Amino acid sequence: MPGVLAESLETDLRCPPGEAETLASLARECVPRIAGGPEDTDEDLVVRLRDPRVFGEFAVSLLEDSRLSDPVRTALAERAFDLLPLPRGEGEVIVVESRAPSRLLDAAAFLARGDRLSVLHVLHLLYALFLNRALVTRVDRGVRSFVLARVLANPEVNGSLRAFYAAMHLAAVPEPEAHAEFRRAMKDPSIDASLKSSLAALAEDPDRGRRLLLAIAQEEGLVASGPDGSEEPQAIATIPRLPERLRPIARRWRDRNVQRDPVRIR
Repeated sequence: MPGVLAESLETDLRCPPGEAETLASLARECVPRIAGGPEDTDEDLVVRLRDPRVFGEFAVSLLEDSRLSDPVRTALAERAFDLLPLPRGEGEVIVVESRAPSRLLDAAAFLARGDRLSVLHVLHLLYALFLNRALVTRVDRGVRSFVLARVLANPEVNGSLRAFYAAMHLAAVPEPEAHAEFRRAMKDPSIDASLKSSLAALAEDPDRGRRLLLAIAQEEGLVASGPDGSEEPQAIATIPRLPERLRPIARRWRDRNVQRDPVRIR
């Protein structure tokens, strides 16, 4: 008869009992290194694995583990996202510190490699990065570059959110890397011209995109306006600003594409 930990994992991940027992054994080994201690009971571990950060760190550590089937590893990655908060309704914003695991982008890359990165996953990723842009640099450059490319090329995610994700990424990485990524994106045939135009508008903006991005953030529920409708200073401070070095790339792209009309990011 399965113990409480294996039973909980079997239910949460909808996995076979045998793999649930393997996961329970791995949890007893791994979770005390993430949070808690060796004296934790299985009941303690069940509670700890309901914490988005703890479960996410546990899940990401197993994504390449050959002892687990691909469906179970996929379930681990998906639950790492499912545990993250999103605003519950229009006008509500997340105001608490992020509880996302430090290697959330590794989970996103795993799902993207299997063509399983959904719009909802991207929304979770965007909110997590907005609260903590350091998540971008806590994974290898190849991983974050791959995730950025997949987000930008996903037509099911609206253009304003893709542009906002790109801005957070480019603001978080070292400037030479941002320059290389922006050049690649503006040449990538899988990225639609309207999104490239939006990215160019952000880079060319005198405020390096901050006011344009603040409007997106307010519209998407990332930040709230003040009581009188004004922009709160603390909200503005959380908005990314694109590196100045990207401006010439945007200008060259616009010159080649003869799109000189004002662009509204949508």
